Amino acid sequence: MQSVFFGAGFLLHETEESYIWLFRPFLRAMGGIAPRVIITDECVRMKNAIGKILPNTTHRLCMWHIMEKVPGKVRPELRNDLVFYDRLKHCVWNSKTPAEFEDRWQSFIIEFQLEDHEWFAKRYKLRATWIPAYFMDIHLAGLLRTTSISESANSFFKRFICRKLTFVEFWLRFDTALKCQRQSEPIADNTSEYTTSELLTSWEIERQGRALFTHEIFKLFQAQVLAAGDDCDVQQTENREGIKIMFVSDQYKKIREVCYDTTSMTAKCSCKLFESKGIVCRHIIRVLRGAKINELPSLYILKRWQKNCKRDIVYDGEGNVLEENLADPIDIAVKRKIVVVRDKLEDLIRKSKCSMEGIEFLHNSLCGIELGLAQLVSTVPCNTQENEESCIGSVIPKDVTILTPKDINARGTCSRIKGHRDGARSGSGEKRRPGIHQKVARKCSICKEMAFHDARTCSKKQKTKQ
Repeated sequence: MQSVFFGAGFLLHETEESYIWLFRPFLRAMGGIAPRVIITDECVRMKNAIGKILPNTTHRLCMWHIMEKVPGKVRPELRNDLVFYDRLKHCVWNSKTPAEFEDRWQSFIIEFQLEDHEWFAKRYKLRATWIPAYFMDIHLAGLLRTTSISESANSFFKRFICRKLTFVEFWLRFDTALKCQRQSEPIADNTSEYTTSELLTSWEIERQGRALFTHEIFKLFQAQVLAAGDDCDVQQTENREGIKIMFVSDQYKKIREVCYDTTSMTAKCSCKLFESKGIVCRHIIRVLRGAKINELPSLYILKRWQKNCKRDIVYDGEGNVLEENLADPIDIAVKRKIVVVRDKLEDLIRKSKCSMEGIEFLHNSLCGIELGLAQLVSTVPCNTQENEESCIGSVIPKDVTILTPKDINARGTCSRIKGHRDGARSGSGEKRRPGIHQKVARKCSICKEMAFHDARTCSKKQKTKQ
């Protein structure tokens, strides 16, 4: 569930033409395959550009941007009202159907006297583009539930980049930031591959999930398994032409309808957790458990969540292997064979690791293979530059001439890099609630007192000038 950075572009102006200019090469770089879903802020110019270049892409508004605007749109007495924010979050996030959201929204508006509020009225008209209850069938992998992916990426890159850099300096720092970001992926892969999560039940379905899913996904799946055993109960069952309709209760005192197909042994739940996040829900697990099915059907095992999801060779629209160097003598058939050999070797390690005799036998066999392989294949030395050129897929030029671009006043500024003392200044360190800003007393360099002003606004400085 980590972000994957595909590319970036420089925009002089944030106009519709600029966004069209940006989306066209992005679409071309992706082999002409448009994204299924795109999430942006409330920019009309970007929306128009998406409609022209990506007409078949589902466009949704970023929940994080909308919720961050709430404190600046309400009256002062609501700005610091914690009950107000709790009611709003409950209405937005906990509504599972459009009808349920609309009932809660109307109650929320009446309770806080927002009937004539223009901003909330406009957000209600746009509810189908930002309220999760209206697109539970769209797979977003929990994207809207977390902090904005784009804002977290901006915060990450601001640690390396400032607006006064030259183009060359920017590119070097940008490349360093990408390397730091991508380094977290192999670390997570290594953790999932060579460490084992603790099982909390004796169910075979949990053991299967631990073997298949990465650690991050297994934590989410394990929580659903625990809830299925502790909190879910089948209240009623109906039979309709080979399909069982089961009504399952959970800890939230809600009844979910699960349609179980006895022929394909698959189920579909009204909570739509699997359709929206790709994680099988507690209600389906409870139904499968009652049907004596101890393993997850392949339908509920998405490849993107598996540990071995990156083993296969990936091709572009023309059938070429991605990241393949044309000068590389290894052809496609050999690469496919490498994938098979690697999978077979990992399976052998998994089978033999339970006994010392098995590991010794595998080790001796590999040593014998190594000797025979040395006689068949000769080693070819390769220098560092050849390795780098093979990695990037092009020859590194000897002379590079890049002109320094002219300074352009861009919209917004880069924020200050926060240090280790910023956490101590915030007091208790608790997460800030929207709309609540706590001032911290600082020592004034003029009056030498701990107060809520600085040298610019000190009263003694004003008297001295007078």
